[in-house]
Amino acid sequence: MIKTSLIAALFIPLVSMLSAQNYVDTAYAIQSVTNLQYGTATAFAGQPTNLFLDVSYPTNAPLPECGRPLVLIIHGGAFIAGSKDDAGIVALRNDFAKRGFVAASIGYRLGFFQTDLNLNCNIPNWNCLNAADEAEWIRAWYRGVQDVKGAIRFLLNQNKTFPIDASRVCLLGESAGGFIAMGVAYLDVESEKPAFCEAQPAAALPNTVYYTPCIDPSSWDIPINQMNPARPDLGGINGNLNPDAPPYTILAVANMFGGMVKDLFSEYASPAPDLYTFHQPNDLIVPFGYSRILAGFSDCAVGTGCVAMISRPFIYGSAAINQLRDTVSIPEADKPFIQFDQTSNTANCLQQVLDPSVGGHQYDSYWLRTTNAAAFFASRILAQGCTSTGITPRIASQKFSVHQDETDLVVSQLIGAGELSLYDSQGRCIFRLPVRDTSVRMPLNVHSSGVYIVAFSGDALMQPQKVVIHR
Repeated sequence: MIKTSLIAALFIPLVSMLSAQNYVDTAYAIQSVTNLQYGTATAFAGQPTNLFLDVSYPTNAPLPECGRPLVLIIHGGAFIAGSKDDAGIVALRNDFAKRGFVAASIGYRLGFFQTDLNLNCNIPNWNCLNAADEAEWIRAWYRGVQDVKGAIRFLLNQNKTFPIDASRVCLLGESAGGFIAMGVAYLDVESEKPAFCEAQPAAALPNTVYYTPCIDPSSWDIPINQMNPARPDLGGINGNLNPDAPPYTILAVANMFGGMVKDLFSEYASPAPDLYTFHQPNDLIVPFGYSRILAGFSDCAVGTGCVAMISRPFIYGSAAINQLRDTVSIPEADKPFIQFDQTSNTANCLQQVLDPSVGGHQYDSYWLRTTNAAAFFASRILAQGCTSTGITPRIASQKFSVHQDETDLVVSQLIGAGELSLYDSQGRCIFRLPVRDTSVRMPLNVHSSGVYIVAFSGDALMQPQKVVIHR
């Protein structure tokens, strides 16, 4: 199992200003622009929904030549609630802008069909989470993924207003937003599209008992008799918002007590973005391992005499994601690095009700976990470097080749003169070698097997490469 931070020591000295702006300290003054409409899309019951985002950015931080890194902040709320205006989300947006990012908090399509059964329980929100079937959870997640991808493209098209480096995009999601962030990062080939997101039989309309507690107070309020129960194919994994935008690269993801709806590692278009994930083992909402969503919440309800919640899909929590990463049958170098932060919190559901401070579905320390995520992002941003001129985004699309033979690492297909650096999984530089040829042999100055990073700094902008070294 690989647990790594690749902290700011993983630094390729491409632009000297980056050493003064490490994207971790909240050092800068910021300005915000709110309620920018980035598109209109069809919500679960057929109604058109306008989609908005808020942006914060530093006003006194040096501007990298290729633009600032972008971080998308994605709120939670079980896909039926929550907002970009939630106090915690606003704090995240502002804090990351103070670190030197262009930080955007995203509103996305909410809502799904509740069951047509009359199921009731005297526990807040229990009723609202009884979906018509498992497909409704997956379809709600998929709509959020499409929307966030459209929001990224919208922001890249606003480059004159928000100078963004499209090669340095990061994602941070809480709870349901963590699920969406994972989807945006790892749902990258059409074959991964869940079958539930293709055309489904029409849903039964929700029972009228759900209107007052669940639908009426929501942002997606619509009379039940005006809902369109048809469930058409939801379209491609990228959605159709703002299609004419520059390509972009997601460097890293922070999943805060969220999860993954299916194995998104086995099929991939390119090496996976690296992942920071935080989770508490007694989370009642998103299971720590592999189980049905809301497993602990449902069990607590049953303990009070309620029936179990219905129509809940199995999902991967952070521990299961970490295990999946270790066991999935793809090349080691194409797997994400994972930094998995957890606690030893074992408070049961009654203890969590009596003392919310020991709740499992939250931060144990907001500042610790978000600073850890920022440091995780910063290491990738600094490794990616910034060598373009002007503020036009430039993707490091050129790749070199690296493999191990009996004695050395053989690096080929290099472009121009420069320097090769070998880093271990903790961000320590093991070896540096100046190069002037298109290929070079790099001595294996390592003591153990594992995943390493080979980085090239020089005339050309080339992607760092992961390599599995066997000793």
